[in-house]
Amino acid sequence: MINKTAIIILSCSDYESLEISLANYAKNLKENHKLFILQNGRNTYDSERTYRVALRYQILYPDNITVVDWIKPQNPYNSIKELINSDKLKDFDYICKVDDDVFPLHENWLEKLAECYKKSKEKYDNKLAYVTSLVNNNFWGFNEVLNIFNLKQEFFDSIARDHYVGDDIDPVEKRMKISKNEIYTGWSGTVHRNPYISRWLHTKTTLFPEEYLKLTKNLNYKEVDSKKRYAINCMFFEKNFWNSIQSTNCDFDEYMVLQYCRKNDLKIIADLSNPFVHLFYWVQREENRDLIPVIRKTYEEFLKLPFPISICPNKDYEIENRLRELDKDVKILKNSKNSAQLEEDFLNTISNVLNSNKKLVLWGASNFLKKLTLKYPLNDENILGIIDSNSEKQSLKFGSYKIYSPNDLLRLKPDVIVVSIINNKLKCVEDIEQILKEQKIKNIKIV
Repeated sequence: MINKTAIIILSCSDYESLEISLANYAKNLKENHKLFILQNGRNTYDSERTYRVALRYQILYPDNITVVDWIKPQNPYNSIKELINSDKLKDFDYICKVDDDVFPLHENWLEKLAECYKKSKEKYDNKLAYVTSLVNNNFWGFNEVLNIFNLKQEFFDSIARDHYVGDDIDPVEKRMKISKNEIYTGWSGTVHRNPYISRWLHTKTTLFPEEYLKLTKNLNYKEVDSKKRYAINCMFFEKNFWNSIQSTNCDFDEYMVLQYCRKNDLKIIADLSNPFVHLFYWVQREENRDLIPVIRKTYEEFLKLPFPISICPNKDYEIENRLRELDKDVKILKNSKNSAQLEEDFLNTISNVLNSNKKLVLWGASNFLKKLTLKYPLNDENILGIIDSNSEKQSLKFGSYKIYSPNDLLRLKPDVIVVSIINNKLKCVEDIEQILKEQKIKNIKIV
């Protein structure tokens, strides 16, 4: 089975997490392990930096690792589908899909997943969807790990607060408030929206890989509730499963899997003796990014690889590299249009939208927009505000306009999104389109 299994890591722009993840996969790569890094983003500093990380590991492990950079960046489901159905994977019958910030600890992690799938298939036959591992920072895995590490009492006594879970996108797991004395293991579960909880969890589990392995060594398989959304950080399945879920009515892969499993009453089985670490959900990353150097140091000591985990662990050098790239962008920008012309074009775009009596949001609290709002008030009630994914900017204002999170789009209900990021605008538009799809928002024009 292992010889017919392709490991797929979907990467985009989180190079720091990918470095740590690939180091852990590299430690336990066996001759028959074939790992494909699907680079699903290009042309920004972060995505190109991530691409360089992937290429580095392809060079280090040429017989095991292949970087897939010939598939056009798109939503994750379709990127993976295109790779699965490509000639490159024609000889593989099974897929192990893992996120770029998720990694195993057990030396035989893939063999254990394959064995779990084989036994579960014998038991459930066509009712089996996929098998998974024990992931600590995970909607479902969080509760299991607290029990295994005997942390539940500490969590309830010192960490827990009343919190929101669920999402109104889903008719079954709607957004709701639950007590600090409960742990929710479904959609946007207890560990998800509160980065301080995942920070605490990492300090208790991720930073102690030997203990994590020891405590899970003799555990058994356990069924995951397939009626609730399970974050698919790690999943082992037959190749045709991914094609089957396309019949659902969206293209957000996690929700597609949920709908498909619900509709067909399928089984998801987790091997609790196969411990994995998940670094960050998107909503956790900014607040917990300072953990990266700590986690990296822990795993350099744990893995003892003959090469450093990071290409550039020195933060000053990393900033210098980024500035060099910005200098290139500035030179390109100066050669194409001067700043006055850019401002004029941007103001004309806004004016055209407002003249059509449409409500708009500006996307990107960029330096360009900041300077523009200082020069021009842009006072109009149909400008609803500015959207930016950087949580540090969301407490600020540009002129009279508040900066919101992408999660506020449903509440703001704009007719038009005007991109206020002048560098890499095409990539920005792709990111916005992906966010709109994930939130199931339609009929918003992007200009």
